[in-house]
Amino acid sequence: MLGYLFVRGGVHAHAYALALEQLTGVEMKKMLPIPNIENAQLPESRPYEAEGLHRRLYRFSPDDYKAVAAVWQGQALDGSGPLEVVDGPPEGGDLARLDDAASAFTPDYRLEEIYEIAQKLYQKANQ
Repeated sequence: MLGYLFVRGGVHAHAYALALEQLTGVEMKKMLPIPNIENAQLPESRPYEAEGLHRRLYRFSPDDYKAVAAVWQGQALDGSGPLEVVDGPPEGGDLARLDDAASAFTPDYRLEEIYEIAQKLYQKANQ
């Protein structure tokens, strides 16, 4: 998993650098002292690089972010091939279909509990 995350994180850093270069004309590699740690040096990343995942920028909706193709173009930094914009998510396992569970994101207090908490806060405030 870490190898995949390193490769995909590198894609986003590369995309930001390309956008800044187009906007400012400044070569970001020369401007910022960013350590050059290539994913190919990490054994965990090599399978994903061999698959070309470092050259793909995914658009989850073909109707959104159409202009990204103007930025994500040219050759990959490692010279392994052209950058490509892919419509749709990357291939992978099935997404879990979970039932809505509001309490997974916010506490699901009963009315009596809210009243009890309010009383305690009120008492603390008046001490």
